[in-house]
Amino acid sequence: MANININRSVHDPFYRYKMPRILAKVEGKGNGIKTVIANMTDIAKALARPPTYPTKYFGCELGAQTNFDLKNDRYIVNGEHDANKLQEILDGFIKKFVLCPNCDNPETTFTVKAKTIHSKCKACGHAFLIDPKHKLSTFILKNPPPPETNEIEVKEKKENGSPVQENGFDFVAEIITNGNSKHFDDDDDDDWAPEPIESDTQKLSSGIGKLVLDRDLEKSEGERLDMLYQYFVKAKDDGSIEDSKKMLNEAERLELKEKAPLLLCQVVFDTDVLKQIKQHRTLLLRFCINDQKAQKYLLGGIEQLINKYKDVLLPKSALILKKLYDEDICMEDAILAWGAKPSKKFVEKEMSKKILDNCQPVLKWLEDAEEESESDEDDEAVKFDDRARHIGTVVEKPHTNGVEKKQETTKIIEDNGEEIDIDDI
Repeated sequence: MANININRSVHDPFYRYKMPRILAKVEGKGNGIKTVIANMTDIAKALARPPTYPTKYFGCELGAQTNFDLKNDRYIVNGEHDANKLQEILDGFIKKFVLCPNCDNPETTFTVKAKTIHSKCKACGHAFLIDPKHKLSTFILKNPPPPETNEIEVKEKKENGSPVQENGFDFVAEIITNGNSKHFDDDDDDDWAPEPIESDTQKLSSGIGKLVLDRDLEKSEGERLDMLYQYFVKAKDDGSIEDSKKMLNEAERLELKEKAPLLLCQVVFDTDVLKQIKQHRTLLLRFCINDQKAQKYLLGGIEQLINKYKDVLLPKSALILKKLYDEDICMEDAILAWGAKPSKKFVEKEMSKKILDNCQPVLKWLEDAEEESESDEDDEAVKFDDRARHIGTVVEKPHTNGVEKKQETTKIIEDNGEEIDIDDI
């Protein structure tokens, strides 16, 4: 996985201070569940801090216990924690305990003197004190950083002819082009770019292609979302939007597979969404099948769509939800989780509540159907037929003197008072 900028507020892809993205692995169950940060040693090396410091910081911010297995390089935070959430918390650690407040440079060092944590920036020379009120400061005072060995390491590496690494930051980059290695210093022109290799097809080498890929991944998530959105818009304009595999590949390349359905809603849907869901079913399934998070973002995109065309689509909220279920795009668990309570994540909370209120006939039916499937009351008079085809309670009445059975279905009443059979979409 590509490295990211240590100071993530800096969006320059050529920013030289990099670190790996957090890799979090959840282990155990119940009360014994825990999150192991698999690459904490590498992250700490990039930050020039002991790995126990950021791990302990996670514990302080999350109110969770932490454990350090130094021998096996295992750094553990009790509880189940998402890697993205930990990455955001790590940003706080970097701001408070790594970056220089004068120049925002991460080339800082710690020394503990007289129960005070002193820090100095090697880039600008600014000296400052670390906030003593933070809980982590107490831990640092009890576990001061080891003496600096940078000068010894630099000397040894120079004598051995190896690239020099100062304070955990690698200042030497290597680009592999057609099997040849090229080294360049950080002082090289930022606009440097390898020239295409002369060949019959004039194609870039695989090494250069990887470089372009990595540069895109080094952009902020907002920039990558905008790139993917523009990609979808262009694909719709040129008629290639239904090449679902191509669309998925681009989303995965930008590491946005789960959030892509949110963008697709903006690109492929409008007030004719009921027909468009069926039209783009294959495309939506490519992203959402067996992925509850992607389905959640799709439902969030539907909320935004309804909000955008609320006069037309708000009364049809239940029909839209039912259509997504009928086409097997959104599964029962994802829909019920989304409908559990209003959220302000995608639209205003008041609008979210209105949408959920309008969707109650579908949500209630799914809840009742789930309870029915968990019970063994197969002989009950009230049954639910194939939920991928029908909605509502089906009441079957016995034959009386050859009179056919009558069937009653739940209807939705629109704001204008008109009844709509939810099966007749």
